[in-house]
Amino acid sequence: MTINIDPVLAKIGPLSIHWYGLIMAVALFVGLLIFRRGLQQRGIPGDRTWGIALIAVPLGVIGARLVHVLDNLDWYAAHPGDIFRGPLVGLAIYGVIAGGFLGLVIYCRWKKLSILRVLDATALAFPVAQIIGRFANIINGDTWGPPTNLPWGITYTNPHALLPADLLGVPTHPTPMYEQLWLLIMVGILLVVIPRLKTDGMAILSYIGLYSAGRFFISFYRINNIIFMGLREAQLIALAGVILVPVAMYLLKLRSSARQRAVTSG
Repeated sequence: MTINIDPVLAKIGPLSIHWYGLIMAVALFVGLLIFRRGLQQRGIPGDRTWGIALIAVPLGVIGARLVHVLDNLDWYAAHPGDIFRGPLVGLAIYGVIAGGFLGLVIYCRWKKLSILRVLDATALAFPVAQIIGRFANIINGDTWGPPTNLPWGITYTNPHALLPADLLGVPTHPTPMYEQLWLLIMVGILLVVIPRLKTDGMAILSYIGLYSAGRFFISFYRINNIIFMGLREAQLIALAGVILVPVAMYLLKLRSSARQRAVTSG
């Protein structure tokens, strides 16, 4: 597959409109609509969506950029001005999740909402938004994989693509597409599993566990810095998710059972 698309969609005077920003805006909008429906299904007014978004979205962007900078610390240490410069690219998904969750928790504490129930409402919103958002990476060429001879490799030919110049015209692993396929599988699993979950917090943990498992293996096809024992930053985070999610599920189940016994005995 050959991609010859300029990351800049259009220019209006000094203003540049990037495919990345446009697609991410669509991803955010669709994600918020699904989140709103998730809140309503859990007995929480849908209009809370916009208040949560007002806090969670900016914190998600900040968290995403922070994780991206840490993952490329050598470059940004030498080019600190690039941390805040240029188009809105380099948004690490784990940073989005962490920053977004922080904003959500702040809002829930403020408005006295169930944190776990609100988090569960994001379990489908996140993967659907990610599927859409990865189209931005496909156009940009900013999450490139290693060269490949496989027939489904992506070849970038536009000189403004964001992968290294020595990979222009070279077929590379389509890592954003690998992730989209895994996210589609996740959405199918979550659509079946979530309605059967009776304990608050289980839906969001299911999303984190599934995504972490897939991301661990997909990241072997990402060109990122090796951090520890041959693993990249995203893989270490994913490995922590795979280990901690079952523990958190077990603890939530114990707490739920203890509360049910207390209600029964009372």
